[in-house]
Amino acid sequence: MARFPNVNGSYTAKGKTHTNLVISEGMAPAEEMIISRTNEAESFIYEYGPEGNQTVVLAKGKAVEVVGAEYDPETGFYQTAVRQAKDASENAIGVNHHNVYSRRRDGMVSTLTTPTIITRNYIEVPLFETTGAENIEAAQVLAEAMKFGAAVSNVGGVDETSTLKNGDRVVADRSGNFRKFVKGQDDPLAIIGQVWGKSTELPPAGFLQYYQEMINPEMEEFLKQMSYSPSPGLNGNGAGAYPYGVPYTVKGWKPEFEKMLTKAGLGGQASGIPFLTDGFFRAQEVRTFAANTEDVEAIRGAEGTTYDSAANKLIVAAGAKNAAAFIKLKHKIDVTKLSNITVQLNGALMDANDFPC
Repeated sequence: MARFPNVNGSYTAKGKTHTNLVISEGMAPAEEMIISRTNEAESFIYEYGPEGNQTVVLAKGKAVEVVGAEYDPETGFYQTAVRQAKDASENAIGVNHHNVYSRRRDGMVSTLTTPTIITRNYIEVPLFETTGAENIEAAQVLAEAMKFGAAVSNVGGVDETSTLKNGDRVVADRSGNFRKFVKGQDDPLAIIGQVWGKSTELPPAGFLQYYQEMINPEMEEFLKQMSYSPSPGLNGNGAGAYPYGVPYTVKGWKPEFEKMLTKAGLGGQASGIPFLTDGFFRAQEVRTFAANTEDVEAIRGAEGTTYDSAANKLIVAAGAKNAAAFIKLKHKIDVTKLSNITVQLNGALMDANDFPC
């Protein structure tokens, strides 16, 4: 909103009136904004961000609220300041369109460091839904761990006030995610959108379908190294400088990975991208069967896992990853003769051909 100069009794306006009435469409207003100094969103490193911009101060998909005008040292003027919305904020204006990265002294100011708020778009965000909990606290914790914008809900709890359904209106929760608007509890001014569709049967798409429940430190380290770029000085991990930076000096997975992308792979045939298109997970075969105590020779737990032989139970330490127990049987298992194994399901015998694999 522009303001005309102060008008006194002798001031006479000449020329045309103000004609710049519509400055942009309402779906993404073209207002220059800055991140407020009061923004409490926890910053994080996004390895796949543009070069030199990896520190995210406001993640995409988060609900955004206006906190007034603050001084912008880049322009020397006061600009509209926004931050990640808090629980049921009545000043929430829309959703952050893209990751906003931190400003650096003498760094370029662009759309990477300034927010764009969308107000009337139809968007899709991940849904974190717990079942049977007293409230949506667990779902909020999971959504916060993902960092980006999401929706939270709870089914089968003490009450249905936090169960998100089609048609429900939503407000911002404590972390700028979306939760159900509770009539009589939340102010209608806090409503920021409405649910049109809720899909809970979508299969994981893309790389996610291969990555679920898989923790591979070597591959994670490899992907992390791929995000570094050579620089005139030392890289963040202490590796060599340009032109012999990390992508040129770090060995491990990279040479084999690149070789598999070509026909120089096994047998001169392209074997695919490791874990993604090489059929690694489809090649895994799991057979479930029961064994009597007298058939077991020893049981050993992996790191963070111990076996209590007296209580006959497996104990997993808090925070342990890849918890597993290794059972050594006294006799080898002939997988070609599964009919020798007896399996019960809900007290009834199962046919050998019905064993889950």
